[in-house]
Amino acid sequence: MQWTRWTRGTRGTRCTRSRFTAALTLALLGCGKSAARKAAEVRECSAITMNAKGAAQCLVLQYKWKQTEALTAATAYQQHQDSLSQSRADSAWRADAGRHAREAAECAKDPSGEVARCLVGYGWADPRAAAAADSLWRHDAAKHKNELTTCVVQRKMQPGACLQLYYKWSPERALAVDDSIRRARMRR
Repeated sequence: MQWTRWTRGTRGTRCTRSRFTAALTLALLGCGKSAARKAAEVRECSAITMNAKGAAQCLVLQYKWKQTEALTAATAYQQHQDSLSQSRADSAWRADAGRHAREAAECAKDPSGEVARCLVGYGWADPRAAAAADSLWRHDAAKHKNELTTCVVQRKMQPGACLQLYYKWSPERALAVDDSIRRARMRR
């Protein structure tokens, strides 16, 4: 179907295809919001709320967005902000790598055996401190195996108590050993 122009009535008013397309495009652009405006609205709502759901609700109520579009945009913005924050934190962490190595070495020598708690005392985040403590623990796995064997062989006290008392194991690790030994004995 070839449609290049149209005639209306007897006046002979003609509108070419390109003019009609341009008018339609302008009408559609006038109805919608620009990408910059939408981004500004998402930033404004994200600034006053705590999470993506709250920002989406703000977009729906204040700017008359559709619920699905609002949630998608708010979630994408939140993920982008989280990614930037994590990148900045990781960069700052790498910049202080020498200091962190010294702190980890000092905490490894801590007589209490609580490496993670010691690292948190230096201002480390809990997950990072726990990961470093686990890494140091795995590094000394052969030593820990010998300690465990020694405590299991002697019968004066439970192995977990022996490990805490004589080898300064953390209560969590020692109790996990006790539980594991009990479960193994019950299976026999």
